[in-house]
Amino acid sequence: MKLLKSDEMQRLDDISINKIGIPGSVLMENAGRAVAEFIKENWPPPCCVYIFCGSGNNGGDGLVVARHLYNKGYNLRVFLTGVKEKIAQDAAINLKIASNVGISIEEITSSEHLPAREKKSGREEVLLVDALLGTGAKGAPRGIFAQIIELINGWEAVKIAVDLPSGVDADTGEVVGKAVKADWTVTFAYPKRGLYLYPGIDYSGKVRVVDIGIPSDIIEREKIHIPANLLLSEDFPPRLFHRCASSHKGTFGHLFVLAGSCGLTGAATLTCMGSLRVGTGLVTLGIPVSLNSIMEAKLTEVMTLPLSETDKKALSCEAFKEISHFASKCQALIVGPGLSRSPQTQELIRQILRSFKLPLVLDADGINALTGDLGIISNYEGAMVITPHPGELARFVGTSVAQVQKDRIKAALALASGTGKVVVLKGAGTVIASPQGLCWVNTTGNAGMASGGTGDVLTGVIGGFLAQGMDVLTSAKLGVYLHGLAADLAVKKQGGLTLLIAQDIIENLVFAIRSLNNEYY
Repeated sequence: MKLLKSDEMQRLDDISINKIGIPGSVLMENAGRAVAEFIKENWPPPCCVYIFCGSGNNGGDGLVVARHLYNKGYNLRVFLTGVKEKIAQDAAINLKIASNVGISIEEITSSEHLPAREKKSGREEVLLVDALLGTGAKGAPRGIFAQIIELINGWEAVKIAVDLPSGVDADTGEVVGKAVKADWTVTFAYPKRGLYLYPGIDYSGKVRVVDIGIPSDIIEREKIHIPANLLLSEDFPPRLFHRCASSHKGTFGHLFVLAGSCGLTGAATLTCMGSLRVGTGLVTLGIPVSLNSIMEAKLTEVMTLPLSETDKKALSCEAFKEISHFASKCQALIVGPGLSRSPQTQELIRQILRSFKLPLVLDADGINALTGDLGIISNYEGAMVITPHPGELARFVGTSVAQVQKDRIKAALALASGTGKVVVLKGAGTVIASPQGLCWVNTTGNAGMASGGTGDVLTGVIGGFLAQGMDVLTSAKLGVYLHGLAADLAVKKQGGLTLLIAQDIIENLVFAIRSLNNEYY
């Protein structure tokens, strides 16, 4: 499903109105009716609904919501920011209709006109509908808008945003100042980027996309380039995990993992187990020689290769020849989890990238070893997935974490374009970016994943798919989706976000795969 910026959505609106001939008032009617139907479906009357409308099209949508709920018997209070005479175009039409059918519209021009907060009673639940600011709004809400947002957020009530929570940037998810923290967002025609990107994802609640009459094939028909997409289960072809009866361990690839150092053996363990859990035939861990006996005891199903080390128990440059010889037997390589920032280890990593051609996942200390050197990655002759978290990406390109988080899609696409490799920017709303200028924002996963080691599991999963012969982009997308889905299943089983650890994700990968397969069989 396409994920739109505000100007892209505006273009679709303009084409629908001016080229196809759907009046803007019809689109507004469809939008408001869809929100009202959503409310009736989930909170039937008796219910007390407060609807806060701006003076633009978003406010017009809110007035349509009010009319339909009024007709369904809801107890309503409808508020308009500013004076009625200044409301615009199609919104003015719906203001007149709402008034004519008997709906009282209360103007809010100062804090004195703000309603008092009411709590839920035994009979009536309180719902707040945010129709203040639409997708075109930029910057911090000011004046009365900021006061209304503060009122809404402090109210013990269900909060429903119309198209986008007021105060959230539709393109980046940025919040400057105050923003409505919605329980639900009902968005129109297509999802908007800001609903799925940090920090907007924390304000949008659950998202419902509703049809408002824009033709479903309009993007293809008009040949409009929309680079961003939501990553959904239907993006994956059937029979991804099919196994013939004659299969053997060699059929599903041999993955070579270079990970771990003194104090960081957990990263190596989680990476290897993540790759095994997605069906990789063979996994071998290359580990500093003095740590080998520890890893042999920890990893029953994983083979180990003891390698030359520094005096700090990290891989040394002398390990290069051993690694080169062994890698010739493998189908994919992982470099980075827990390798340390030892200068010798970093030089070893650079040697590997100058010499190898295997499909490769570059993670953690593998990325840190190449900070500021886009060339060594872009010159790597094999397929590669780079999996930074925001801090690693910021260090790598010489910017701040805040700048990366301000527009995660832009940051991921820039790195993919600059290196010619697939990029997985981890975090809330993980972004997968291709060198061809397309990207996907993941829809699985939860806040419980903010726990040490979860990224190492993801690296192992992606590497496992590469070893099994999947192309680099499918490996990244499928790995991210299943990793998040496994975390969702774990949280559901355990009944809480704070109980999640990386090992839980590994244990639930098999159920995530089954869940995905159930969509096809």
